[in-house]
Amino acid sequence: MRVRFGAFTLDSGARQLLNGRQGVHLSPKAFDLLEILVARRPNVVSKEILLDEVWPAKVVEEANLAIAVGEVRKALGDDSKSPALVVTVARRGYRFAAEVEDLDRPAAAAPKGLYPRWWLTWHDTALPLREGDNIVGRHPASAIWINAASVSRSHAKISVSPAGVTIVDLDSRNGTFVDGKQLSGPHHLLDGAEVTFGSENGTFREWSDDQAAGTEPVRPRAHRRRDH
Repeated sequence: MRVRFGAFTLDSGARQLLNGRQGVHLSPKAFDLLEILVARRPNVVSKEILLDEVWPAKVVEEANLAIAVGEVRKALGDDSKSPALVVTVARRGYRFAAEVEDLDRPAAAAPKGLYPRWWLTWHDTALPLREGDNIVGRHPASAIWINAASVSRSHAKISVSPAGVTIVDLDSRNGTFVDGKQLSGPHHLLDGAEVTFGSENGTFREWSDDQAAGTEPVRPRAHRRRDH
């Protein structure tokens, strides 16, 4: 995820926050917090979810969350008494309120038949894949966000290029499988392949105008005869 808001640029892949061209220091936990809020904008993210995502598998006091929020606000120059960027929603959590420009632009259009489109289907949801690297994980800032307990925060990487699509496991706890076989290295994906992240099953799909099936004709409806 690469986004711009005001003078700031947030790059989750490089784990970097810039003010213009100048790097802005954030502790790892504060960066994770900002990343989650920006990724799920403009929705409110509950305190429970933030505590679980920023401090996974740990029991921490809510005061830790307040400290991280204060650090983010200070880094962004957001007024703690009347914040305009990281807004407190009473008794619920926080939300990111700034206007955001998405810098991860889709791949440019190409001649017909040369570049197909790619996506994963998961629980009847189509998850588009962009050209380049797509991180699959439970972290809300993942390009392919699969919010399931068996999926690691950064579980796998799917790389898309005109030459094809490959997938590699990112040392996930429960493994990545293609057509039932666990990955031990990069694997080339073909249309229709079943991809499993932990215990979550999905299907890789590839669209090509030249190979797409034609539209099936609709049978004409029978007209009921009227009695006179």
